[in-house]
Amino acid sequence: MTITINRLLLRADTADGPYGTDIVFEKGLFILRVENTHGKSTCINSIAYALGMEMALGQVTSKPPFPPSLLKNIQNENGTEIPVISSYVMLEVSNDRGQTCTLKREILGADAESIITVYESDIESISNNGRNLFIHLEGDTSRELGFYYWLAEFISWDLPLVPNNSGRESPLYPVLLFPLFFVEQKKGWSSIQATTPFHLQIIQARKRAFEFLMDMDINETVNSKAKNKKLIDDVQEKWKQIYTQLESVAIRLDGKAQGVKDAPAATFDPFKLDILIEHQGNWQSLTSALIGLRADLTQHVKASQPQVAEQKNESLLSKIRELNNIVLQEDSKYEFLLNEISFVKNQITATEVRIENLVDDKRKYEDLKKVKSFSILDDLPVLNNECPTCGREYSDHNVEIECSDDLMTLEESLEFIKSQITTFKSVLNSYKMQLDIKKIELSKLEKQIDKHGADISRLKTELYSERNVLDEESLREKIRLENQITEYEKGLVAVGDFRSTFDILHNQYKHLISLRRNFPEHGFSQKDINKLDGLKTKVVKYLSEFGFSSFDPQLLEISQDTYLPTREGFDLGFDTSASDGIRIIWSYLISLFSLREIFKTNHPGILIFDEPRQQEANKFSFTGLLKGASDAAKSGQIIFATSEEEDVLKGALEGFKYTLHSYSPSEGKILRKLNKGA
Repeated sequence: MTITINRLLLRADTADGPYGTDIVFEKGLFILRVENTHGKSTCINSIAYALGMEMALGQVTSKPPFPPSLLKNIQNENGTEIPVISSYVMLEVSNDRGQTCTLKREILGADAESIITVYESDIESISNNGRNLFIHLEGDTSRELGFYYWLAEFISWDLPLVPNNSGRESPLYPVLLFPLFFVEQKKGWSSIQATTPFHLQIIQARKRAFEFLMDMDINETVNSKAKNKKLIDDVQEKWKQIYTQLESVAIRLDGKAQGVKDAPAATFDPFKLDILIEHQGNWQSLTSALIGLRADLTQHVKASQPQVAEQKNESLLSKIRELNNIVLQEDSKYEFLLNEISFVKNQITATEVRIENLVDDKRKYEDLKKVKSFSILDDLPVLNNECPTCGREYSDHNVEIECSDDLMTLEESLEFIKSQITTFKSVLNSYKMQLDIKKIELSKLEKQIDKHGADISRLKTELYSERNVLDEESLREKIRLENQITEYEKGLVAVGDFRSTFDILHNQYKHLISLRRNFPEHGFSQKDINKLDGLKTKVVKYLSEFGFSSFDPQLLEISQDTYLPTREGFDLGFDTSASDGIRIIWSYLISLFSLREIFKTNHPGILIFDEPRQQEANKFSFTGLLKGASDAAKSGQIIFATSEEEDVLKGALEGFKYTLHSYSPSEGKILRKLNKGA
């Protein structure tokens, strides 16, 4: 599971002929020494660009990370600027399975941003049978013609799916891993993984990258938790949709749903799910209301008989008087309901305000409890009721309280407030339920008043009609009862379906909640803990060798939350000098590299530093870095690009294995005119 850089070829074609450079790399510690502003970072960034990793160089776009010498104009040996016609980079790489491939990517060209050509050979043996692979487009990590898909297979990475901000899963893009083994000069030294791109919307991208590179078991736990949360969210959303449908059925029947809430709870009894219907002044279950309605229909049919005109007129007059009385009663009840609804609304508002005040009191008491818990404040006068000015004791209360008075402690007060919040929330729910019921009653009453008004008008019209017909009102009432019975029967069938659906969803919900509770609290296996302990040991060792002086390196810890070096829970960036901050990055990344020799990891066995001697780190520290890198690089490849003096490098590494590729200042810039045919 490694990748090795074998050769880098940069070329810019101009009217004056080709310009560029050709660098052959070696395994172990490889040092590219170039003067500042002479093309050192251009070469290092070319490696990242050829690997499709330019977005991990601290820039937010896939724009080629190169100076004008490869994009616009290049200077010849006389300092004259010559327009660049086209430019490209070729990178020869190999892996631990014996495969060698060459990657070619246009720098100035039509396909610069989206195509990388892969040749299954070294640079010298390239033919025209390269494969064009796309990059920075959907599917570049999951499809066979995607470059990241090819790169993952070449390195033997089995990239996992990780949670993203949309609630779904995305592949762990290789570009997120790059800052753990490549540090560019401008932004890369500000902190560990400083150039990790976040536009890919991966949740906790740095942590996911570390977990994969270290091959930690917690990555599977994180994925399982994310899948579990997504499934729970789906069940809750489905539940809410079904609940809305149930409410719609209840409203259509002028009733109210009971026995189920708009979100799944710990318990659910499907037989308690029902629709309450107001029948003959009482709220009854839908089944009871249906039985009562059928009885009403039977009684109405028996009482209905043909009538002669005189009998009909008397009956109509009696019915009109009866309806008028009913309307008067309903108008009175309507006003009463309006007043009750207004009262309940006021009670709801007052209760919500009370809950808000209690929650605020609870927060204040919790803050006071936190302050009281700080042992450093134990002897402060402000906590001992002692005036900080004169030293006299004072009381917390406006009225002096005798010692015999029974006062609640801070804990008791906090528990009392919590119980009050629970009580008032219960009261609030009760008021809201009352409000819903009264709104249903009001709506039903409005319909009844409208219906009775229409019935009175119709009866008056029939009263003055000369036709001797059957009681039309009786027939209308019969039809109304039959229609209502039909609606109740449909509602009863729907309730049965709702009970079955909610029961299935609740069983799914309970199963998912049970799985969630069984996830390990911190998610770390013993293997993960051993790896983090091993990382700490390595980092402490290298910090000591590199001259870290802000504090004793033995005090360092590796956070189980961020996986970064900390001291007493705080990021080391707040407790170190700038030069020691650089030493931390050196130590951390070299430790990740060298842990491959102890544990199974997914580290690709390569580490690249561009100008590692940042913040004027002293020469002794830099010497320690070079020696430590030489030892670590025995099982892989570490590339340093530096402008340090050649004599200093050779002196520091005397007796150590390394390869030095140095460009003398007298030779000019690293991008220079090539011989014809090169």
